[in-house]
Amino acid sequence: MDDTMRGINSEEQSVLISLENIKDDKLFLLHFVIGTYFGPDLTKHHHHQQKKQSAFQMQASNLPKTDELSGSLIKRVELERVYHHVLKNADPSLIVKPRPLCKYFIGKRNDSVKDMRIPLFSDLFPPELHPESRLGNRHKLLKSIVLINDPDTSCMRGDCVARFKRLTGLQSFALSLDTDVAETVISSVSIKVKDEIDESLEPAKEDNEENNVAGVCVSGAICGAEAGPAMGLVDIGECADAYLFRIALPGVKRDERYFRCEVEEDGKVLVRGVTVTGEKRVNRFCQVFEMQTQNLCPPGEFSVTFRLPGPVHPQEFTGSFGTDGILEGIVLKKLD
Repeated sequence: MDDTMRGINSEEQSVLISLENIKDDKLFLLHFVIGTYFGPDLTKHHHHQQKKQSAFQMQASNLPKTDELSGSLIKRVELERVYHHVLKNADPSLIVKPRPLCKYFIGKRNDSVKDMRIPLFSDLFPPELHPESRLGNRHKLLKSIVLINDPDTSCMRGDCVARFKRLTGLQSFALSLDTDVAETVISSVSIKVKDEIDESLEPAKEDNEENNVAGVCVSGAICGAEAGPAMGLVDIGECADAYLFRIALPGVKRDERYFRCEVEEDGKVLVRGVTVTGEKRVNRFCQVFEMQTQNLCPPGEFSVTFRLPGPVHPQEFTGSFGTDGILEGIVLKKLD
């Protein structure tokens, strides 16, 4: 690690992490969050239940060896979600935009990128220890990285911590996992996706006027639903280098085994899932309820398909499906 990343506390004779060379506040916050809230997932964490150490803590001591790492997998999108969650109340001008954020994660330190004022993910998690892989065309996976929801910042210089608090307005570093982050963060264990969605459920043809509203096609259980919350409604937005879309999916099962969102290079978006509302009989808390009304969407599989205004990079898609029943996605444009 570059010496400018570290400082020496002469009284304690201990190595402290300093990010004073990162002058850009956006990049400072990004690097601080990733290095503080994530660390190497070590085997001893699982066997001895030892306290997890952040990437900065490991840099202040020693980087782990390959045989010490657990080999677990975590989606890269989970790191991005924690970053956005931590900065949710910060000034919007301090949030790194999608394309620079992508460059942060995939950039490599070489002869053309010597400037340590531009931090990279690989400075914290060397690719030879934490390689990236892909699960189909849907997820980018990182090896042996774990979330730390109550990080220890004693390895950071005081001015570095004070800068973070001043920019974010936060006084505590603890994440409340029973709030927003609980919706999005997964434990960094090996991901095994079991596809239980019926592939025979094809989206409605785009020339079907009955199911095609403003270019959005629906089929399955949500098709023709006349009561209850609106299903399958889509909003689309764009900025200079990315598209954003939101889909109303109240009552849809959020389990990844039953839900899928795919984005293709030509901008086509396909969502498949299962609705869990509209039953005639509901079992809750060892009791059986006979439903007197059934105004919500009937249960069953469904699909929604629509097109974004232009071509995109499917690999750079970030999605979040919250408890409010709104699926939100951001994907980078394919620029000439």
